[in-house]
Amino acid sequence: MTVTIRRLRHTYAGATAPAVDIAELRLSDGVTGLVGVNGAGKSTLLRILARILPQDAGVVELDGTNVALLPRRELAVRIGFMPQEFALPYGARVLDSLRYLAWLKGLVDPTATERSRELLGLLGLAERGGDKVAALSGGMVRRLALAQALLTRPDVLLLDEPTTGLDPEQRVVVRELLADDRFGARIAVVSSHVMEDVESLADRVVLLDGGEVGFAGPLTDFCRADDGTVQDAETAFVRRLVGART
Repeated sequence: MTVTIRRLRHTYAGATAPAVDIAELRLSDGVTGLVGVNGAGKSTLLRILARILPQDAGVVELDGTNVALLPRRELAVRIGFMPQEFALPYGARVLDSLRYLAWLKGLVDPTATERSRELLGLLGLAERGGDKVAALSGGMVRRLALAQALLTRPDVLLLDEPTTGLDPEQRVVVRELLADDRFGARIAVVSSHVMEDVESLADRVVLLDGGEVGFAGPLTDFCRADDGTVQDAETAFVRRLVGART
């Protein structure tokens, strides 16, 4: 399976430069770490791929089919998206909220309830299913956001800063879940400022700088310096970002 991006561009109203300007990029099976400084275009790219934000130009294809031509219900099943900002009615119950989101994605009972309970258990929220969303901590809300992205076992999983607000133990749980073939998507794109997470999760890395692709390739190549030495992902990130700007 492949996601192919060609001549993709988006400029926000009032901006003098595009937030995303990608000539060509191909994403294939496995986990891709999407990295870059704040404002590099990571969230914008993920929102375009999820069909939340329309692009000004270009095309995104899923296995050769323009995703703009796919029915909304099919997109909801095939593409799972975890945004940075995730909000549900505070008065709603956790399990009921997840079941409702499952229904919106085309799942019906008993599958919707079974899948919702399964994901709450995997993400350490099994005991909170009857609680109101308002009673959840910020980290719990992040885990609930991840659960809804996984509901349909999507082909493509787009995660925008999935470990933000999580403690180290919860971050390990999220890493293990994404690495588990039973629950992970064929293609996962994970945006993160935590290079340790990228290093432990990703097979490949895409570096965005000013909306353009500064690097796209295997993690091993990303971490290899010009002299052949292997650096940690954080050091490699700084080196490549500086190199792209000189």
